[in-house]
Amino acid sequence: MSGKEFFLGIDIGGTNIKSGVISGNGELIEERKIKTEKYNTDKFYENLSSLILEWGKDYNLKGIGIGFPGLIDSKNYKIFKSPNLPAIDNTFFKNYIPSENIPIYIDNDANFAAYGEFSVLPEDKKNDIQTLLLITLGSGVGSGLIINKEIYHGAKNFVEGGHIIVNPEGVKCGCGSYGCFETETSSNALKRVYKELKGVEIKDPIEIYEKAKEGEKEALKAFEHFSYYLGIALVTFNNLLNPDIIVIGGGLSHFSELFLENAIKILNKRSYLYKYFKPEIYVGKLKNKAGIIGAAHYAREKSRKG
Repeated sequence: MSGKEFFLGIDIGGTNIKSGVISGNGELIEERKIKTEKYNTDKFYENLSSLILEWGKDYNLKGIGIGFPGLIDSKNYKIFKSPNLPAIDNTFFKNYIPSENIPIYIDNDANFAAYGEFSVLPEDKKNDIQTLLLITLGSGVGSGLIINKEIYHGAKNFVEGGHIIVNPEGVKCGCGSYGCFETETSSNALKRVYKELKGVEIKDPIEIYEKAKEGEKEALKAFEHFSYYLGIALVTFNNLLNPDIIVIGGGLSHFSELFLENAIKILNKRSYLYKYFKPEIYVGKLKNKAGIIGAAHYAREKSRKG
């Protein structure tokens, strides 16, 4: 499609690479998906390059955003560490995919997902708020922070909400610490706690959700554990950031009826600030499309600003 301008968003996951293009006015036009090569660096980047080239044949791309899981230096295009994607650990993106012809922007996937949720706010609301925090709940936990319409990266481009400590005596995390947010409030945590309570190993958290909906005691207790530590994390985020909006995203957000109300009760009980200012808290509107939409919108905004 020549003539019109399009912007490509890519969301890289441990299993699949999801992608989609938006038009100049921000409308999502088409989506595509390929398998992720997790262990071979050259093959991973070859597949990613081929995906970009295929999109470029069909659309007049003016900007590309790519969200990576893990510690990403977006300024220097370096992927320091991606826990579920060893193929890209300690790699420089531009060594594999030069971006002279079309501007390419890379960032942490949760940052772009947060930008996606911000991008679909009404214009008057975008101008009215200062801070939006997205928490993604899945096999791990991620966070993205928008301050004054921009992604907040911290001093060295690393902001990692999934590894704040919520349970100092908790289990060991993949990062090497103990009791991180994602060790208590993730799909892996939900399955671990359920196994401890029931003595039965569950592969898919949706099974625990279904059992909880049926009233099973152990499943309900697993979600109670989950919601408690989500609430504790919300206390820290709320006291520290005083955000206007907190969005709950990720795959587990589909089960929010079993944990969000109680998490907010914990927040209300334990947060100093919550008594005086209550942020708007809701489940993300974009679901599993937040990453590609956010990456594409970010590419559109940055490409137009030059």
